[in-house]
Amino acid sequence: MARQGLPRTPGAAQAPPPAPVQENEPPQQAAEPAASASASAPAASTGVRRGLPRPGAAPAAAESSVAQAAPGQPAASAAAVEAEPVAEPVAAAPAAATGRRGLPRPGAASAPAASQTPAAAAPAAADAPAPAKPEAAAPKVQTAATAAPAKPAPAPPGALAKLWATAIGKTVLLAAGLLVLLGAAVLLARWLVGMESVQEFLTRYPGETHLPKGAPVGLPAWMGWQHFFNIFLMVLIIRSGWQVRTQRRPPASWTAKFGKNPKKISINLWFHQFLDILWLVNGVVFVVLLLSTGQWMRVVPSSWEVFPNALSAALQYLSLDWPTENGWVNYNSLQVLAYFATIFLAAPLAAVTGFRMSGAWPSKAEKLSRAYPIEVARAIHLPVMFYFVAFIVVHVALVFSTGALRNLNHMYAAQDAVNWTGFWIFFASLLVIVVGWFAARPILLAPLASLFGKVGR
Repeated sequence: MARQGLPRTPGAAQAPPPAPVQENEPPQQAAEPAASASASAPAASTGVRRGLPRPGAAPAAAESSVAQAAPGQPAASAAAVEAEPVAEPVAAAPAAATGRRGLPRPGAASAPAASQTPAAAAPAAADAPAPAKPEAAAPKVQTAATAAPAKPAPAPPGALAKLWATAIGKTVLLAAGLLVLLGAAVLLARWLVGMESVQEFLTRYPGETHLPKGAPVGLPAWMGWQHFFNIFLMVLIIRSGWQVRTQRRPPASWTAKFGKNPKKISINLWFHQFLDILWLVNGVVFVVLLLSTGQWMRVVPSSWEVFPNALSAALQYLSLDWPTENGWVNYNSLQVLAYFATIFLAAPLAAVTGFRMSGAWPSKAEKLSRAYPIEVARAIHLPVMFYFVAFIVVHVALVFSTGALRNLNHMYAAQDAVNWTGFWIFFASLLVIVVGWFAARPILLAPLASLFGKVGR
């Protein structure tokens, strides 16, 4: 349909709708009004308002609309028809791509019927939204496919991964791995012991060194009591320390009654530090008795030959051809080094690092805090705890596998005999440890903690 504008001169008659072009009308007759209208267009083009081009309009459609004007129209109406913008071929492409449509002009003729000629139906087809060009959509699809490639579906976890995800499964896998390592170590040790040079080494260094003159023989009764207190406190210290490390929300809090600005800590941390104090007191008593009775000569190396003898004892243990046990008189060199490291190295490290992390550390000592950062103490404290756990496991395993009744008599009954006395003392001490393990709960710890501070939430 031909787009018509408002009358350009006030009072001018509105242009009538264009007459349809007959199919049998020769092109020369339709071109004559166009020629006359174009001849008068320069006179009326000055000051004529131009509208925006229609999307997708072609020059042929505008010429067709001019050709439909009646020859008898006034000059102003013909000029108005010609004044309608004719879209250039270059400008028509952006307009068609955007699909922008203007508001309808007042008095515009309605869309022609479907029975009109193709020349009259061309403007109506231009009003329809232009379809998207397939050439512009293809690069977008390729770019999206290149930028975000399809990821393959993740493979389902295997049986080992599912087992490792649980706490029990992780324990089972770690235990299995440890058994495999021990089996490999046993095979390697037996292969080494079969070599002639290694046999000569074992003959030269049997696994123990001679004690200094004046060394006591046997184990006193106080050492058995110290042994029980030490293992009881160490088990509870390890339990409470692990709770402090793993529990995010403590069940209760504790605040000291003394001090200017006491800090609020969890009740598990208070119990851990309370046990540490008891363990330190017991350790001081043990060291004093050890030095005053001469028992230190049994656990302190007195010769450099202790190191090759310790290696010899380790090979004998791993090859399952264990050295002769005579702990009542003398420990083998591997036991001497283990006891010395536990008493004089691991225990002081645990005490010093624990004191640095506790509230007893002087907060105003800035130079001392910079020289001994708390991060260093934390990095040492946890491995020391793992060492104590490994020591307890290995120690108990060797006690039961190298003559349980005799060894338990040495440790608890203070006698060198093979009977059940030491075993029943050990069994009673084990019951006390188990009861203490399950009794160390906030509901039972709160009354004890309230004696030294304030317990709250």
